[in-house]
Amino acid sequence: MRSSSPAGTFRRLVGVLIAVVVVLSPFGANAETEDFPGQWRQMVSNAGACETCWLAIKQHGPILKVSSSNGWFAFAHADLKTGSMTATGIGRWSEEASGHYGGKPFDVRFVIVDKQLYLDMFVLMDDGTKQAIRAIFDKDRPGKTARRVMVKS
Repeated sequence: MRSSSPAGTFRRLVGVLIAVVVVLSPFGANAETEDFPGQWRQMVSNAGACETCWLAIKQHGPILKVSSSNGWFAFAHADLKTGSMTATGIGRWSEEASGHYGGKPFDVRFVIVDKQLYLDMFVLMDDGTKQAIRAIFDKDRPGKTARRVMVKS
């Protein structure tokens, strides 16, 4: 029977840990996806055309902090485990937002498909109904045009 010294056991343990880190490092790189963060320019929306509308996403682990140029903000939780490029959360329109959305809360869902960000927002109106707002965004790169057409629901 062979006995191992504490130094030999320690070296083997360090070797195993290094091997695990090397094998799992590609998965660790996806722990905070690079697809959500950044500035996104609105390409199309069922709420109307807006050449200057954009949203900015900052990511901290699975949490997304989203702010928009037209008066709303949201927090969402990204599903990093499945790699589905989906985030769901809640938000609120600013009290000063133009139109009938001012101060209204909403549920929101973000999905990235073919490098475009799809937004589904459901605004809770005063009468208890929910108003759906859908939009498609592209990373803010000059000269980009919409590649998808909004489907009316």
